[in-house]
Amino acid sequence: MRSIPFYDSAGPLNPRNVLAEHKLVLIRMTNAGARYIPVLNDAPLRARQVRFLDWWNNPVLKDQAGITFCRRELILNVADTDGGAHVDSELDAKYMALSRANSLGWQFSADNIVKALEGRPELACVRQIAHELLGTIRLSAPQFLA
Repeated sequence: MRSIPFYDSAGPLNPRNVLAEHKLVLIRMTNAGARYIPVLNDAPLRARQVRFLDWWNNPVLKDQAGITFCRRELILNVADTDGGAHVDSELDAKYMALSRANSLGWQFSADNIVKALEGRPELACVRQIAHELLGTIRLSAPQFLA
C-alpha cells in the first residue's frame, strides 16, 4: 500500500507558531474539564492525499519545547512502550514528556483549580492515525475492507 496516496487530516505544522501544536487531536472543553480527543471528521475540511513516506514521517505534533513527533514515532512509541508487541521498561525521554509529563502544556482552569487536560494526547493521535488509514483504504483499496 506504500504506492497509494494516504489520507492526511493534519497537514503541516506551522513553523512560525511558538505554541504547542497537535494537528491530529482536538481539545474538548466542558464546565468540568477538558480532554484530548481525535479529530476524526469533526475538524474543518483540511484533508489531502500525500505520499506514504511523507504521511509517515512528517511532523504532526509539536510540544512547548518545540520537540516534534511524526506518525511513525507516535505509533512505534505506543506499540513498543505501552503495549502491543512488547512493553519496554524504559520510555524514550521525549515520549515520556509527551505521554506522562504534559509537555504540550495545555491546562484547564476553573474555580481556582488548575489541572492538566484529561486523556493522553498520544493515544488520541493513534486513534486519528487509524481513522486516516481507514479513510485511505476506503478511497484507494476498498477491496481490503471486505
